[in-house]
Amino acid sequence: MSDLTLDNIEQELRLLNVNLAEANDIAMLSAFSAMPADLDNESRRALRHLRDKMMQRAITRADS
Repeated sequence: MSDLTLDNIEQELRLLNVNLAEANDIAMLSAFSAMPADLDNESRRALRHLRDKMMQRAITRADS
């Protein structure tokens, strides 16, 4: 295969990886819409932190 072909394949794989990461973030964020009432405070903090990290990643990707 030529270098150009390999570069194109690499670019497509990177794009696919980004799309999968975005889909995963969307799925995870939808799970945060309703936290169970019996969740302890430490778990709530951890989930909020994870949600905030995913939101920041999404904002960074949108800006690039």
